[in-house]
Amino acid sequence: MPQLQLVADLPGHAEAAWSVAFNPSRPLLASCSTDKTVRLYGYTLPSDTPASSSFPSPDAPKPTFALATTIETGHKRTVRGVAWAPGGRTLATASFDSSVAIWEEVEEGEWECVTTLEGHENECKSVAFSADGGLLASCSRDRSVWVWEVQPDADFECIAVMMDHSADVKAVAWHPREEILASASYDAHVHLMFDNPDGDWEAFQRLDPALPAADLHIPPSAGAALLAQMGPSAAELAGRAVVVPPLVDAETVWSLAWSPCGTYLATGGDAGGVRLWARMGPEPDAEFVECVHTSAHSAPLFSLAWARGGVEDGLGLLASAGGDGRIIVWQVSAHEGKDSVYAPPPRLEPIAAVREAHGVADVNSIAWNVREDGKGAGLLSSAGDDGSVKVWRIVADE
Repeated sequence: MPQLQLVADLPGHAEAAWSVAFNPSRPLLASCSTDKTVRLYGYTLPSDTPASSSFPSPDAPKPTFALATTIETGHKRTVRGVAWAPGGRTLATASFDSSVAIWEEVEEGEWECVTTLEGHENECKSVAFSADGGLLASCSRDRSVWVWEVQPDADFECIAVMMDHSADVKAVAWHPREEILASASYDAHVHLMFDNPDGDWEAFQRLDPALPAADLHIPPSAGAALLAQMGPSAAELAGRAVVVPPLVDAETVWSLAWSPCGTYLATGGDAGGVRLWARMGPEPDAEFVECVHTSAHSAPLFSLAWARGGVEDGLGLLASAGGDGRIIVWQVSAHEGKDSVYAPPPRLEPIAAVREAHGVADVNSIAWNVREDGKGAGLLSSAGDDGSVKVWRIVADE
């Protein structure tokens, strides 16, 4: 079985690190922190980096990372989220001071705030650019989700404010191909939003987690290393399904991740499980149905990241991380065959994991390297409560 190998333990922040994001076109990694700074790390890939479809051997040369610059953001409170625009020339930061700042590189290594977006009445928790870079979404503790239209000369116009949630909105994530926006909240719901035919943004569906059972399938072929990293009880679970009781109380939804194909949405919350939702049609407002709930973490699941990779005909690699200090990488595979109505739900199998990824600290954020040129695929970054930023890669079993 593959393994997660530490590539770099980077000069961290003075306080908790909250979010990480790889630049989509340049060798840069961004992180943000309670210390109100953004750090940018440059990296160099080995000349013999393998194709993205294969895992390197454990002794293969590692990429090298180094701190490139520290941005003193000027935010008055914690910087909670960072997001790159497609093309990698613009960086957005979301702060507990209720603002979103937009950054551009004016000279090599020198980043300047070109505009500040204001309007939220409380802490901003997350920010995300749409797939084509034409829209920006932000969310806040004030229960709102804002959609901003990106215009020339670093101008942003608010085109929608949605107040569908009844509590703190934790995260926003855009569909990888369409202008469909997902939001996750303390109110235990996920809302899906789009620009309706009348030209108004609205929530077209509320996702209510309901599946009471989880199938944690650890194949009998799993190596001892994976079983050890999954936890002390994992050996007892190998090769069989595990049924967990239904939720007694509603759980905060902390994290969202779309599949690269856009057919599935992954969510994670206080209960620690991974849930998959399947899109039932091609229409913009097609219904999403919960199809998988897999037991994963023993504490809240704070971050999810989904990227292409793994088996050739699979649905990619999904990474999860949370308050138990674990990072788990799952191979998401489509079941063979179809019945007369729907294809069977996807299958999630853990293929690599690491315990105490940041010592005893929570893992707050993870992000795959998804550069447009495919370089550096398979690199996974993490940010922790200990302030550190780390980079991992999946390597083939020895």
